[in-house]
Amino acid sequence: MSVFHDVAIWLWRLLPGNPILVRVVAVGSKRVRHVWARLVYLAALFVVLVAMGSGLFQRGAGTSLAELAKNSSWTFMGVSLVQLFLMSFIAPIFCAGAITQEKDTNTLHILLTTPLTNAQIVLGSLFSRLFFVWALLLAGLPIFCITMIYGGVTTTEIFQSFGLAACTGLVTGSLAIMISFLKIGTRRTIFAFFAGIAIYLLGIWALATTSYGQLPEAPLSTSWAMRMSWLAPLHPFLALLVVTGQTPAPAPAHVHHYGWPAWWLLAYPHYGYMLLTTLASLVMVIISLVFVRAGAREGESTLVSRARDFFVQASGGERRRRLRRVWHNPIAWREAATRASAGGRSLLRWVFILGGTLAGILLAIAHYGSWAPLSVTNPQTARDWLVALVWIELAVILLVVTNTAATTLTREKESQTIELLLVTPLTSQYIIAGMLRGLVSFALPLIAVPTITLGAFALGGLVTIGRYPQVITPEAFLLTPLLMVAYTALAAMIGLQFSLMSKKTVPAVMLSTAMVLGATGLLWACGAAMRSASPIVAAVALPFTPFPAMLALIDHVRALDESGQATPGTLLSARVARSFFSLVSAAAYLAATYSLYKNMVRGFDMTVRRQSA
Repeated sequence: MSVFHDVAIWLWRLLPGNPILVRVVAVGSKRVRHVWARLVYLAALFVVLVAMGSGLFQRGAGTSLAELAKNSSWTFMGVSLVQLFLMSFIAPIFCAGAITQEKDTNTLHILLTTPLTNAQIVLGSLFSRLFFVWALLLAGLPIFCITMIYGGVTTTEIFQSFGLAACTGLVTGSLAIMISFLKIGTRRTIFAFFAGIAIYLLGIWALATTSYGQLPEAPLSTSWAMRMSWLAPLHPFLALLVVTGQTPAPAPAHVHHYGWPAWWLLAYPHYGYMLLTTLASLVMVIISLVFVRAGAREGESTLVSRARDFFVQASGGERRRRLRRVWHNPIAWREAATRASAGGRSLLRWVFILGGTLAGILLAIAHYGSWAPLSVTNPQTARDWLVALVWIELAVILLVVTNTAATTLTREKESQTIELLLVTPLTSQYIIAGMLRGLVSFALPLIAVPTITLGAFALGGLVTIGRYPQVITPEAFLLTPLLMVAYTALAAMIGLQFSLMSKKTVPAVMLSTAMVLGATGLLWACGAAMRSASPIVAAVALPFTPFPAMLALIDHVRALDESGQATPGTLLSARVARSFFSLVSAAAYLAATYSLYKNMVRGFDMTVRRQSA
């Protein structure tokens, strides 16, 4: 009995009575910002419920129960998509700060000297942050129950959607914890995490919409022109489409020939996703256990460092570091070459640059080489792939720049070097201008990736002009990087603004990311609504919305003439208007950036000194 008692005490201290978990939950639950976070989260779900379920609240006398059930199911799908999207980015923000905050405030070494075991540190840090994420999830349960009033939604579907969201939070949180133990610094964690999530989610989704990504045994969807993807067990949104019945899963008998466990994963992709993410989280937690104390030994000599020093001494030389040329504005140089490259030196940044460039060039070669399903005589398929690729790259760029900017000043505050910066002769205008310029310079190599892709198609169009239809227009190659720079500058300015207003990194990242994602989503919805108007109206409005603007530049016929009834003359006029208002949009975004910059300069000294008091 004493053995069972000791095991029970160990399990209790491992999670329910974990000191880290108890401390964070007890203290964090009383913070006002967590109340506001829950309020904003519930408000977002409620707005989607009201927007998509307006037919439920304003039904006519002749509305049938079948129509009400159909509207209810569509409303449930919309709210579930928003919930899953929020979970994909809220969970890592909470969990990434669990370890990075300890490192930034130099309290991790104190934590490692306590009697806490590696398992208590890792699990306490993970589940103390997941507590707030799952609390947000449960807070939205009454909103989902509203969709059950008129039928069309079952209790099983609601709990399946909650299971997908909870497992998504678990796997992203575990990944953030693992990265924070393997890498040191908030910037690296944020860069690697958000870029990786955006590439994974958008890349798998783009592949799933093609004929190669769809499962032939799955029934054809009645709402979507696609079948269930065989990648559904690996992607939360594809699994959610199965839960909501948009892409039905095949019967187990139809996929039994794939063998176990493949047939089970394909027949029940939502349960397969929950199982795979739970197993992946367990593996990442085990990896984190191994590297808990590795960061504390940083700077100690290792086998690799000793071997390097031996060969250097044997060659009769000495270790040197190449000289760096500092720009005229040292703040801009530091942000672009040193501080911002804390994420830039990571492998993921080079994977993005090299992988994105290679993907764009291969897409151009596949189109002009008529590789199936692409054909040089049918440019529409290439345009669809090109739009998806540019959207992925733009999403990664905006997330990376926003999160890098949000940590610019908070890192100075947390490392207590902001006072050193303030005692220099540098003015607030000089400091902020340098930070903004450095962040934009840091993003230029990323913006060059879609520019090179569009340049390959523009060059191919010039070579084959008169023989084959063009994929993109020449102005798309010139206007796309201009608009991306304008969007990136405003995103960087938003991140800097919240970095100035916040004392800690995690709130700054949360607020700036929520602002950029919310504004982008709202503009995307406005752009989608404008596409149903006349081509001229769409040409005027779409350049002001980042993602629809990319669609209007690359595939202007589909973007500006959704009905397909416009005449060639109208399309030509809309194309000219699109080009002109793209320039106006770039100027407007740069003007908004300058306005935020001037406002930040005016309140810089007062804000920093008030926070230091």
